[in-house]
Amino acid sequence: MPVKPLSVSTLKNLLERIDAARHGEIRSLTPLSPTSIEIRFSVQDIARGYDWIDVLFRLEGVSDAKLVSDNVLRGLDMSEGITVEMDTNGCALAIGSYSGRANEAPFYILGTSIGYEELPFSA
Repeated sequence: MPVKPLSVSTLKNLLERIDAARHGEIRSLTPLSPTSIEIRFSVQDIARGYDWIDVLFRLEGVSDAKLVSDNVLRGLDMSEGITVEMDTNGCALAIGSYSGRANEAPFYILGTSIGYEELPFSA
């Protein structure tokens, strides 16, 4: 299944379904190009009776990012989940609760568009 673009309404529904990835796990971070980054999370899906699935987010048009090395990535605190925001100026994904201030998070990616793909759980 290819990456599906997110709109404000589909983003809201997705974040509710996965409880904003609270207590999820970061599986991977993959820079695809200087302006395209994928990040994969394992999360519980409320719509599937809290079964675990993976959700991959792809941000395009990346203009700013604060990333961490792989060994730090898996240790990031996911108790607050993720912040994903979209507006006419672009989009943001941050680890933690950073509504309106994603660029203050210890890990964030700012871009022009964001999409997602649901994948099987990676144990």
